[in-house]
Amino acid sequence: MSINKCRIAGIVAEEPRICKDDFYKEGLEIVLDIDRYDIPKFERIKCVIVDKDLITRAQDSIQAGEYFVATGRLACFEYIRTQVMKCPHCGEVSTRSRRAKRTDIILDDFEVSPGSLFPDSVGINSVSISGVIPNPIKTSLNHTWFSVANNRPKAAQEILKGSITEKIKSGTERLNLVYVHGFHRIAEIMNDSIHQKDRIVVSGYISEHLESYKIPFRCKHCGEYSDQYFEYPIYVVIARSVRQDLDYIPSSNATELNQYNLD
Repeated sequence: MSINKCRIAGIVAEEPRICKDDFYKEGLEIVLDIDRYDIPKFERIKCVIVDKDLITRAQDSIQAGEYFVATGRLACFEYIRTQVMKCPHCGEVSTRSRRAKRTDIILDDFEVSPGSLFPDSVGINSVSISGVIPNPIKTSLNHTWFSVANNRPKAAQEILKGSITEKIKSGTERLNLVYVHGFHRIAEIMNDSIHQKDRIVVSGYISEHLESYKIPFRCKHCGEYSDQYFEYPIYVVIARSVRQDLDYIPSSNATELNQYNLD
């Protein structure tokens, strides 16, 4: 059985709102200011509620400034992202579309209480996730990162099917593909103790990361070439601990992971 559990707590930064992007047909966005108790860091995290009954309860009970504690899980999606590119030669703009990934924190339950001053509000950001490493592990100086294929329960999948637009849902069934990053000592442990195709358990916290990669660009107006960067934010897991999941008993459909690869 896969692990995919998040615990988030902080001050509600703004009034909850129905998601108005292309991703959700129905979802409620909760924005939290989290003053972390475990490390000296202040961060803003966006969470999403997609269960209809939970949305109704949230709209009736959550207000900006309240202290909010929630449990949830990570859900990852592939979609086609369109980005504006500006030619450095002639200044004209055009668009390019590429496959991109998105990770959301989907809330399962929550509690609220009257807000207090930030120093008195315990900020929590923790996540535990397990799964198989389907692709080669990447490493650089003091930094190691990889993806984890995490099974998506049928019940959660059914809720997501009713909440996500059809064009984005394609290719996201059955598995979450979560990016995991480790730094310094944790990076060393990753390099020494885990390998591609291992099943692992990761504990850490959620952090926003800017995905950026270079693409060749030829301007359709002047015909000149330039290097452009395709960029978008994504939530990733920063690992505090990583270990092999030696207690896992493989199921009959474990070979399905072979068809999922990250570029």
